[in-house]
Amino acid sequence: MALVDEVKSRSDIVQVISDYVDLDTSSRQPKALCPFHAERSPSFVIYPESGSWRCFGSCAEGGDVISFMMKKENLSFVEALENLANRAGIKVEERNNEPRKKPITGLIEANEIASEYFLSRLKAPVGAETLEYLKERGIDIETAVRRGLGLAPSGMETLSGHLRTRNVQARTARDAGLITRKDDGSWRDMFTGRLTIEIRDARDRIIGYGARTLDGSEPKYLNTPQTDAFDKSSIMYGLNWAAESIRASNEAVVVEGYMDVIAAHEHGFTNVVASMGTAVTGQQLDSLSRHATAGGIGTVILCLDSDAAGEAATMRALESVTAELNSGRRKGLEVKVARPDGGKDPDEAIRSDPDSWRASLTAAEPLLDYLIIAKSKLHNLESGRGIADFANGVAPLIYNITNDYDQDRYWSTISKLAGVTEQRLKSIVDKPRSTSRKGSKGGFGNNARRNGAFKRGNSSQFMDSGRISSDQVSEVLNTTGGDALEEHLLALVLQLDDLREHAIAMPPEFLHQSDNRALFTAWQSSSKLGEISHELGEDLTEKAHRLAEHELPPSDQARHVEDVTQCVMRLRERHSRQIKALEKERLEDYKELDSEEAEELLGQSLLPNENLRKAMTGRA
Repeated sequence: MALVDEVKSRSDIVQVISDYVDLDTSSRQPKALCPFHAERSPSFVIYPESGSWRCFGSCAEGGDVISFMMKKENLSFVEALENLANRAGIKVEERNNEPRKKPITGLIEANEIASEYFLSRLKAPVGAETLEYLKERGIDIETAVRRGLGLAPSGMETLSGHLRTRNVQARTARDAGLITRKDDGSWRDMFTGRLTIEIRDARDRIIGYGARTLDGSEPKYLNTPQTDAFDKSSIMYGLNWAAESIRASNEAVVVEGYMDVIAAHEHGFTNVVASMGTAVTGQQLDSLSRHATAGGIGTVILCLDSDAAGEAATMRALESVTAELNSGRRKGLEVKVARPDGGKDPDEAIRSDPDSWRASLTAAEPLLDYLIIAKSKLHNLESGRGIADFANGVAPLIYNITNDYDQDRYWSTISKLAGVTEQRLKSIVDKPRSTSRKGSKGGFGNNARRNGAFKRGNSSQFMDSGRISSDQVSEVLNTTGGDALEEHLLALVLQLDDLREHAIAMPPEFLHQSDNRALFTAWQSSSKLGEISHELGEDLTEKAHRLAEHELPPSDQARHVEDVTQCVMRLRERHSRQIKALEKERLEDYKELDSEEAEELLGQSLLPNENLRKAMTGRA
């Protein structure tokens, strides 16, 4: 049995959801006020027989136990699957004889023990100077405890010795990044003579540490090395504190340092996190996007240190963020740049004048606008060479914009900065290579067979009819054990990039299988598997590859377009019929409702009728 199927079969959807809402279980289908929007009358219904749920109110969403966990906890598909598997006591076994990441429970426990040790040293006489340093930065002992600060002392006393007394094996401590082996074979602490800072993941587990020097030695900051629990490129420091605030405000503020985050949260800026480096990675953007766009359009504000605003490394990092956004993976996310006044980093700016820092966030400008202005200051725009270098420096950013209106607007801005006409400007920039993908294979498949011989069924009958029959579709996919219609659509779009525009706008909820829905949502953000495989997990990535290698019935471009269009319409019709059937069950309780609730319920029932009419007529 596939892991997805096992998780769903062993997860009691009523029990799982009851942990989040107060359920009325007096009827066959438990109901509650929807946890995803405000309402007065219960419109959220659970169907235990099918293991599904649906909101008949304003959010009009539904799914299974996995999709509920994804939405409620803002988790990716693989994270929700792992969460439910652990809850159901399912041991995630190795598949296909491929090694899985080692369990990190032991590493987390070792980090917890280390945290107790570091805090005890901070409170001991050996920590007096460190406490004085923290006091100068506005941090008292209560704040230090609340924010997970501690001390890794120098001298004879060591963390490695303390871990031995707590029966933590040297291998576990090493794998957690707490100790390292010296040339003579003995063990030494990873951090000595440093202020330690707990780094927690979104589930509030200590996965690593940052450590700041206290004696001026270099480097100024050290981090836990890469471990099975700690991946610097995917972790946002402070997200465990900030997640709820980011979801509520649809806005995240990203700073660079640990102390910046601590100062922000202590002064009431509760949506602040740190990237733990100059660059914000694609995985970090994914994490922020899930939270910031949970309630609609989201914003991420990159708050630059004033002394870093013009550095080449910072410019390159911002350009990489622009490229990530232009990839189309993170719909509904806007990125802006804020610059604190007075040459102060966020920590100092917040502590000295929080109102001024708040104003700098309000005045944040769109990322690309900031980049264009910043790049213009790097060149002598009084010279032809300077104009050419400036134009060629920003042209790739503009050509990556998919919206023609925005492209024209930015060309106009650049021409005004350079003091030349748009026509002249475009004549001196290097033209991008053609990005036409007509006739190309999808990014998921290496072997998309678009016109090869169809080995199953009667291909001559297909060619005569001019349409791919449902029998052929079922025969091609009959070995998958999944939903044939959903998986046929996925096979088409994963293999044929030319079909992207014909399916990209389909609402993911038309797919009723949670794994298919997660895969389609990932495809909507990017057709390249390598860019999103970390979001999918091993099982879903394997399914994506399998569908990308399925042999499709022979056809030409026009027939493939018709096929995918028919798939979308059939999925929409099926979805609307299902909602109407569920709505009919609700209407059976009509007489038991008071007049206000009955009127609201009747109003909700009109939506499935309208959607079904659209599906049947093919009209939007």
